[in-house]
Amino acid sequence: MFFEATPVTPETLLTEVRRLADAKYRFVTMSQTVLDEHTLRLYYHFDENLTMTDLRCNSELCHWSPSDAKGMRHLRMDVDKDQLIPSISSVYFCAVLIENETQDQFGVRFEGLPLDYQGGMYLEGEVTRGPYFTMTTVKRPAGAKTPTPAPEGGEAAKGEQA
Repeated sequence: MFFEATPVTPETLLTEVRRLADAKYRFVTMSQTVLDEHTLRLYYHFDENLTMTDLRCNSELCHWSPSDAKGMRHLRMDVDKDQLIPSISSVYFCAVLIENETQDQFGVRFEGLPLDYQGGMYLEGEVTRGPYFTMTTVKRPAGAKTPTPAPEGGEAAKGEQA
């Protein structure tokens, strides 16, 4: 599923979120992508006219094109993991849950959370790092061979046959 997202910064996030709230969009959720060990990409997802509830029954709504977003709006923000991120909970209180979950899972901090579990909403105190896992996509040139997987506990084969 592809969608177009409006880029925002920590300085412009709340202004854009208020604009969407004033236009009667509802906040659906936030999703995250780890770009590198220091950078997190946050996507904020908004809906107009309850379009999201129709996705189960209307498969044509699952194919969004840049020119016809079917009532959906998305914001994209890249942040340094050590940077304080403004909470949108002053506009959409329900964001308290996903922002606290993001703190637990990705180790970032949101400024202005009215209910701030400080990374302990879902995680026990003895957990020292977020339990999320990451996947890496590697683009290989056309015709490139896939490397042979390494045997368990050993190095990858270097083209030799046993």
